[in-house]
Amino acid sequence: MSASRSLDTMDISSMIMGASIASIAWIAFYPWAQLRRLRAIDARNAAPDATSD
Repeated sequence: MSASRSLDTMDISSMIMGASIASIAWIAFYPWAQLRRLRAIDARNAAPDATSD
């Protein structure tokens, strides 16, 4: 019985560790993806302005 319980505890701690790694990765990489998207939008918006000058 105790072996089963320690296995459940290990599974829960592994899930918590995986979730924390995933959230850190999300916090680290999501702003870079947004920045790349915003740069693409700015470049698309700047293209008509450059031709009108």
